[in-house]
Parts: sequence; C-alpha cells; structure tokens
Amino acid sequence: MAEPITITQLPDGHEAPQGLPVAMAGHLAITQLARGRVVFIARRGDTVVGLLIARTRRTTTMLRISYFWVEATDVDPHSIGRELVSALEQLSLDRDILTWRIAAGTSEDSVPENLRTLTGIAAAGPGTTYAERRLRNDGATATSRTPIYTQTTGFTCGSASLMMAFAGLDSSSGMDRLLEIAMWRQATTVVSMDGPGGCDPYGLALAATSRGYPVKVFMSTSEAILIDRGNTEAKRDLMRFVQADFKTRVLDAGIVVEERAFTIAELRDAVAGGSIAVVLIDQRETHERTAPHWVVVHAVSKEHFLVNDPWFEVDALETSTDVVDLPIRDAMFDRMAWYGEPPYRAALIVGPRPTAI
Repeated sequence: MAEPITITQLPDGHEAPQGLPVAMAGHLAITQLARGRVVFIARRGDTVVGLLIARTRRTTTMLRISYFWVEATDVDPHSIGRELVSALEQLSLDRDILTWRIAAGTSEDSVPENLRTLTGIAAAGPGTTYAERRLRNDGATATSRTPIYTQTTGFTCGSASLMMAFAGLDSSSGMDRLLEIAMWRQATTVVSMDGPGGCDPYGLALAATSRGYPVKVFMSTSEAILIDRGNTEAKRDLMRFVQADFKTRVLDAGIVVEERAFTIAELRDAVAGGSIAVVLIDQRETHERTAPHWVVVHAVSKEHFLVNDPWFEVDALETSTDVVDLPIRDAMFDRMAWYGEPPYRAALIVGPRPTAI
C-alpha cells in the first residue's frame, strides 16, 4: 500500500527542501525573490513528488499559477495533483483569493495540460493574455476591454495610465512609446529625487483634453502635490511653479475641477457609467515602499474594481499578467488611493470622445 501524501507550504524566504529533483530545485530557487510567492510541496513518505508555485499581490483577490509539477512515475500522480490543488483552494479561502489565473504564454513544461485541467483553468483563448477561474460567486464578473500597457521608464506611469484609459474608451486609440513620452512631456512635474519627475494631475488633464477626451479632475488639496519627490528647495520651488501653471491652464480651459477627495462610491459610479479613472495611489500597499503611482480603474463588479497597473517588477518575477485586470476590493482601494503627508487624493475621470461614442 502506497504511503499517504503530505502537503506542506514553504515559508517565505526558505530555500528548496532536500530531496527535490535538481530541475525542480533550480526552478524553485529562481522564484525565491518573487514577491507574494506561494509554494506547496507534496511528499510521499520522505520523497518529494509534487510542487506547485503561484504568486499574488496582497492588494488583489487574484492569484497566478506559474509552475505545477507532479512525479509522473508515482503510483498515483493524479492524487498528488488533486492534493496540491486542494491545498491551494484552502489557502485561497483563508486569504480571500477569488480568482486563479494562468498566463497565456505559460509553457507545457511549467504547467502541463493534465495538471492545468485539475486547476479548472482552460487554455487562454486567441488574443487573450491569460485564462482564469472564479473560485466562488460573489456577484457578476466585471468585464472590460482595456488593454495593458507597461511603462517603459520609472517615471511615466501617469502617461502610460492615460494611454490605457484612451484605449479602453476607444479601441482604435494606439498605445506606443512615442505617445507615452509625448504625454509625459506635457504633464511632467519636471524633477524628482533621482531624475525626471512624474506626472501632475492637471498636466494629465491637459494632455487628455488636447486629444479630445472630456475630463473631470478630483484634487483634494489646493497645495502643490508630490513635493516630497524633490530633494532640494530649488527642485521643490520649480515643481510648485510648474504645477501652478498647469492648474491655471486647466481652469482657463474650463476643465471641471472638484477640489475635494473623491469617494469610493463616486469612483464606482463614474466607472460603471462608462468612464475610466486614472487614480494616484501609494505603492506602500503593493510594493511595501512609499511612492506615488498612477493606475487605471476601468471596470467594477459587486465589491471590486478592475485595475490595470502600468508597473511590474521583473526582479520580483512579476509579469504583465500580474498587473492587468486586477480585482481589488473597494476597501483595499480606498486605502491605496491616498498619498502624501498629510494625505491627499487625486484622480482623473476620463470619458469617451464624442466621436467615439
């Protein structure tokens, strides 16, 4: 009679256990730096017979499966796979994970078809970036055709997010580095501590309206923002000067400005009504460091926003599949969408161009 299967979860930061086949140990070692890594190991007696690797951001209710291996010569490999999936289901229940995802480019070597079947995730369809499975029903699934664009620099999250908003509202709107940099030049605060500055909400509003998109700006403070990104008084004075000019031009252009913090309910209503929001967040929740960052809110479901994030960290083994259509609960996004000291909020509500309706 075969020995029973035992499943253990590898704690964060721990190396591959003894007894893992060399190829599997190498793969596990590569993923050691992955933020939000989830690793389950299956053993029959003292022999390692299965491995499942996934990752998730703590802000989202989505988990991506990146590697699934079972020892094919075991007496019952199917049971090993089922036990690993069962362990992942329990972890998902404990962590409020509602969706599993496998990237379209995941190879047969990483997730074989027979093991993919055990996860309940079909192969990704043509033209899609991932396939996923809802683990339980918590209302209608949010849908959107807003494509992902990942910023090509460390300072163009604002313009990259605005491009995604355009593309989500009008499928004929292109996304490329030329437009990314052009709009950044229109909207930048010029300088930061370590190089070029990011984008100002008033500057982004001007970039959007100059391309025919109606915009409403939420800004909860009358003071200049992102000033903490300047490490000398000269830089901070320049940022204040640039932002004052942006604001004057926005008001002169008749762009609607609400000088108050938006509410989550208002954001939800705007997106549900067909607009797309470009929202300033603090990366403290996503990457455990305080930094301003722009993201795109493009769809809503019962208790979630769907968010595209133009930034992913290659060194932490993130891919574009980890930052597209991120389901984020309202309460979590409410925490994310404040920045600064004292904290303030900024967002653009971008509507479709009249010619794209």
